[in-house]
Amino acid sequence: MKKRLISLLLIAALTLSVFLGVSVSTAAAQLYGDVDGDDDVTILDVTLIQRSLAGIIQLDEAAQTRGDVDADDELTIRDATMIQRYLAGVISQFPSGEFLPTQAPTIAPTEVPTQAPTQAPTEPEDVITKVKNNIPIYFTNNKNWSKVNAYLFNSETGAAQKTWPGTQMTNYTTNNYGEKVYSMTVDVTQYDRVIFNNGSAQTTNLPVTKASSGYFVDPAGKNNAYSGKYIGGLYPYGQSGEGTIKTVSFTYPDGNYNKNVYIWLPEGYNANDTSKKYSVLYMCDGQNLFGQATTLSGYEWECDESVLSLMQNGGDGVIVVGIACGDTEARRNHELTPDLGEVANVAGEDMSTFKNGGGKAFSDFVTDTVIPYVEQNYNTNSIRGIAGSSSGGIEAFYIGMENMDKFRYIGALSPAFILYNQPVWDNYLDTLDFSGNTPRVYFFCGNSLSDQLEQALYPNATAMEGWMTAHGYPADKMITKIDSDATHSEGFWALYFPEMLSWGMDL
Repeated sequence: MKKRLISLLLIAALTLSVFLGVSVSTAAAQLYGDVDGDDDVTILDVTLIQRSLAGIIQLDEAAQTRGDVDADDELTIRDATMIQRYLAGVISQFPSGEFLPTQAPTIAPTEVPTQAPTQAPTEPEDVITKVKNNIPIYFTNNKNWSKVNAYLFNSETGAAQKTWPGTQMTNYTTNNYGEKVYSMTVDVTQYDRVIFNNGSAQTTNLPVTKASSGYFVDPAGKNNAYSGKYIGGLYPYGQSGEGTIKTVSFTYPDGNYNKNVYIWLPEGYNANDTSKKYSVLYMCDGQNLFGQATTLSGYEWECDESVLSLMQNGGDGVIVVGIACGDTEARRNHELTPDLGEVANVAGEDMSTFKNGGGKAFSDFVTDTVIPYVEQNYNTNSIRGIAGSSSGGIEAFYIGMENMDKFRYIGALSPAFILYNQPVWDNYLDTLDFSGNTPRVYFFCGNSLSDQLEQALYPNATAMEGWMTAHGYPADKMITKIDSDATHSEGFWALYFPEMLSWGMDL
């Protein structure tokens, strides 16, 4: 961009002010990054660059000069991202320096009419049925507590419906096993957590969402010696069916072996009814989603229970597609590790199987093989999600970031972001363009003192939202949830799956 003489700029600015009503400033010092010329660098300056690049407003040459913080003589989305990183404290100075070398007048950006580009008409975007806010929940007293209390609270504000131990539940029926089943209605916009208790013994925090229905106490026992709290289990109250699972096998290109893909169809799915379309959630570690037979922890994700609960509450059914991981630990590590740079050293761990990861091949397999197969053979709409945990969490995040145009939401639970240090993540995030449509991203991590692995994952897993914000990702498209009792287990991921699904689909 040419640097014009101050006098010429003043004349042009004053002329424009007469016809367009813009303001002129002759501040002694002009800041790089101060696009609107108010002598301060704020998030508004980022917004002005983004609106200018989108053709909504027109910035004069002086404003463009101030916005060119990377000093490449061009105003791009990189400048907007760099200002966001500066505001977040990730960088302390721009490549251009702090002040412009010469004084320049400030002309406020002016809205100008723009001609809409001519384009072919598009199909209306698929929408998700909104679910009512007041959700009935049910608790089966399978521990035969003499009384049952429900302590409801908001995980963000800490506000509780009633002081501990909460509301004593009295409305109940008796099931076929002779157990009392209590019920109550919860406004999930006010309270998103419940602890069932008898005044002393209690469950861990249990999310209450629009995909929640029935709860019980895990019959296997307590969470761990540290917390002494019971893990809750989930079931779809009032749903007799379980849906159906179809298994297909594909040749996996990276290694040339067969890989199973499990396709769960919700109860009521009718292949002949093409008027009913379903959104699809794709998940890593597909062998752990619908049954306990192959899980080392003895738990499953209970995806089917959550989707059936959502349907019970008036929501749409969701097809869940699980892609099995490699049949050995080394193969799984390779498949589910994106190759983003130098792998970090983790104390006491052999990191050799994570290096030069094949995460791109897995991503391509999902987008080029699995998704086309599902959409050609089942009644689907355009709404897709991608999710996983641990190594599956980092891979799901990577797939979503690489294919932001293909996914409406991403779920990364206990993600293995520890595999790369922050500079590697900064370099990767710098390569991404967040100026268009971006998926909603749900992060979750536990922090139980009894689980060293979950504690090791916790720092990077809970820092990622801030790192992404610094690189320009919309803050309202991300959320991070933590649970101080949660261990690295399908038992806890199952409890938070309904929240991930509800938040991701923006129910």
